[in-house]
Amino acid sequence: MVPTVFIVGESRLPLIPEYLNLGTVVVVAPDQSTLKRWTREQETADEPGPRGDAAGDISTVVDLAGRRILHDGEALPLSDLEYRVLSSLLSPPGRAISYRELRTVGWGETVEISADIYSVRALVQRLRAKLQVAQAEISIEAVRGYGLRAVIEAPESNSTVHLVGP
Repeated sequence: MVPTVFIVGESRLPLIPEYLNLGTVVVVAPDQSTLKRWTREQETADEPGPRGDAAGDISTVVDLAGRRILHDGEALPLSDLEYRVLSSLLSPPGRAISYRELRTVGWGETVEISADIYSVRALVQRLRAKLQVAQAEISIEAVRGYGLRAVIEAPESNSTVHLVGP
């Protein structure tokens, strides 16, 4: 099954070609309530019968406006710093971001905080662990000599990643 990205509102429309290049299906909804209604209609339209294991129905919601990431209905326990870096990596997924840019996104331009490449790597290790424990369909991979990128994994199940944001 191909991962699906749901976009709510118009601000993320320019990202559609990038999502399509990643091999995802893109669904654009005008607002959150319409997306919920469409999802509910899709779930009730499924044919009755045996379904796969419960893990096949898991989805990840990246709520940029709400500053949270939900997986199977539960929020991942992310610090503000972890959230800022992960949301930057996911806007859009697949885009490589330099360590310097990630450091600026997370720690800002201030000189007082020592946030070198190893601080970014340590933060990403914590993020990877949290995403793995939650079985989220998002992975963070290194771009040799440059930085990192977030990738929406292509699961064999019906899992989807929903990107909701301003």
